[in-house]
Amino acid sequence: MKPQEFLSELNDARVVAAIATVEQQTSGEIRVFVDNLSPANALTEATKQFECLGMTKTRDRNAVLIYFAPRAQQFAVIGDEGIHAKCGQNFWEGIAAEMSPLLKSGKFTEAVIHTVEAIGKVLIAHFPRRPDDTNELPDAVAR
Repeated sequence: MKPQEFLSELNDARVVAAIATVEQQTSGEIRVFVDNLSPANALTEATKQFECLGMTKTRDRNAVLIYFAPRAQQFAVIGDEGIHAKCGQNFWEGIAAEMSPLLKSGKFTEAVIHTVEAIGKVLIAHFPRRPDDTNELPDAVAR
């Protein structure tokens, strides 16, 4: 993951559209965060950002963060306790394993969209959209 390439080539509009499509079918929430810093540990920093972005405050605790630190060439995918209880640690590790080769080959937008769609399948299965559902978190890529 080359930092400048990642930052310039990530197509925010396509990512936001993918998130919106998934969230029309689930009460779950997905966010993408791109960090300009170079943290020592992406998972630790992703956990901090998860809190800062208010992602633990969703009604069903079913928010998911896809975190990127391109300068450190690291990423992490984490879910709140509601979704984690449904899919477990192996799911998150599998998602990361699927995303890694796409990132290494420079297919940044495709990697994010593939990940959003894969997470979406699990969210839709376990947290289908309810009639009273509202979009609890912004869909925009956070930086």
